[in-house]
Parts: sequence; C-alpha cells; structure tokens
Amino acid sequence: MEKEIIAIQDKQQLSKGDHIFYYVEDLTSYIDNAISYVEEGIKQGDQVLFVENERLFPKIVARLEEFLSEEQLQNIHYVNNFTFYWRNGNFHPPTILKHFSSLIDPLVEKELSFRTWGHIEWRDNDELTKELNEYEQAINELIPQIQAISVCAYDASRLTVSLKELLINCHDFLMTDGEISPLAK
Repeated sequence: MEKEIIAIQDKQQLSKGDHIFYYVEDLTSYIDNAISYVEEGIKQGDQVLFVENERLFPKIVARLEEFLSEEQLQNIHYVNNFTFYWRNGNFHPPTILKHFSSLIDPLVEKELSFRTWGHIEWRDNDELTKELNEYEQAINELIPQIQAISVCAYDASRLTVSLKELLINCHDFLMTDGEISPLAK
C-alpha cells in the first residue's frame, strides 16, 4: 500500500499548491499513506508540518524511524491536532488560521519547501459544517500562495453526505485509502 500511494502521487504529478481531501476509511491504510506522504516529502527536501492526534503520531513516527535518518526526522514538525484545531476550546477558523500562519511563516521566510498533513477530528455531537467550510475555503486560497502540498484527512465515519460534498468542493484532489484523483472544478 505504501508504495502504491507514492506511485499515485507521481502519476498525478502533485505539485506545490495542491489541496487534497483524504476520505479515511481504514486506519492501517491511513497510517501507511501518512508514512508514504512524509517519506516522499522528506526525499524531495520538504519540511513537513504534521498535525495528528497523540495516539497515532507515535505509531507513524516509529515506522518512519526505521528508514529515515535522525537528521531527516528533524524535518517533521509535529503539532497535536486537538491543540491545533481546538486551540481556544472551539473550532474557530480565524484562530486556527492565525496559528497555522505562525507555524509556517518561519518556513516561508526561509524559503523552505514544505508540505502539510492535517487530521481533522471533533467530538461526535458538534455541528461544524459552517466552520469547516470557512476553514477549508480559506486554506484552499492560502495553499497555492504558500506553494505547499496539503492533505486534509477526515475520518469517513464522522462525515455526513453533505459534509463530504462540502469538503469535495473545497479541495483539488480526493484521496481514499487506495487512490487519489483530481476533482473537477
């Protein structure tokens, strides 16, 4: 699976400025794909801003440690996803975007190539459609400006049909556990 996603990335010729909606259905595939994405970025000389939960990140980094050097691992910048997305106790797009900018501004200023991976999660009873739309629209405008490749991962079990459609409309590519394809705009 790991090499399959890399091959798909090459085949799709993802480039700086692409915004990818990852519709996650299988945790094992998710971890494999995250590892492939980070590995590919590191091999291309990218810094990787990796926004993930504290349960999955250690599993991902443990696997990365098997084939990346200590120096290469320093190019992964981990942020806890609940701290990132729920900074003030709520999902507030302006606050998230301000924090995102504070994390990437040093990379932009140093003209470092980078990519992002964000696993967006929330409590089951929260209704976030408006806020997610606002956030994803803003990110969709920002990503081409900062010349990064950005993956936004959402667990399929948490998405309604209408929220999935909204997310499809805010991204350039749809990634599943086994493939990636451009979205018609």
